[in-house]
Amino acid sequence: MNPETGKFVYRIIPIENLSDDLKHGMFSKKSAPNNPGRIVIGNKEIINERDNRSVKCYPGTVVNDFVPFYFSVRTPMLFNIVTGMGVPERKQEDIVYLCILLNNVMCEGYQWCFTDGNAAKTITSFFNKIADLKKIDWRSIESTDFRNENADGDVDRIRKKHAEFLVKDFVPGNLIEEIVVFNEKTKISVEKIVKNLNLKKEIKVIVNTEYYF
Repeated sequence: MNPETGKFVYRIIPIENLSDDLKHGMFSKKSAPNNPGRIVIGNKEIINERDNRSVKCYPGTVVNDFVPFYFSVRTPMLFNIVTGMGVPERKQEDIVYLCILLNNVMCEGYQWCFTDGNAAKTITSFFNKIADLKKIDWRSIESTDFRNENADGDVDRIRKKHAEFLVKDFVPGNLIEEIVVFNEKTKISVEKIVKNLNLKKEIKVIVNTEYYF
């Protein structure tokens, strides 16, 4: 399968960071302004590994020069967050999805690339041509079975499900089309945040439990 460029890519964040991302945009780790109040939900050791992982299609850059998005939802990373596996445990209702249309960032004006798996892994490949989307394992992206003993016998499933779309330095908040949340309680909170910011663009807030566990 090869998706249309009109599909979404996703960034999961804690709700506490939402106002900042909507108002100021999304920064790469290396270009982000100092914000001691910002909450990190990823594994800090893996995040730091990305400081040293070269982006092979753009010599001289590393993964943390880019803003990362996933092609998939209901990822092993989210599972780790809600179970506290290697990271601080968070309730699912505290995690929201920022949804960006792929064709709004896979275009002139942005330095972009994508991977066939977790960008921190040394075996992962990087691509910057739209035609190479076919090199992503879309079965792994769409699968909900990412156990090591999955039905397909694919021992590389977890890495491939974490295929990433990467944008150099910064993505403006006005590219966020939708925010997906776990329940109605979070929807009300998010709608209040969006309303209080008085944004020029309307952003849909959608409850979709299929994005969660």
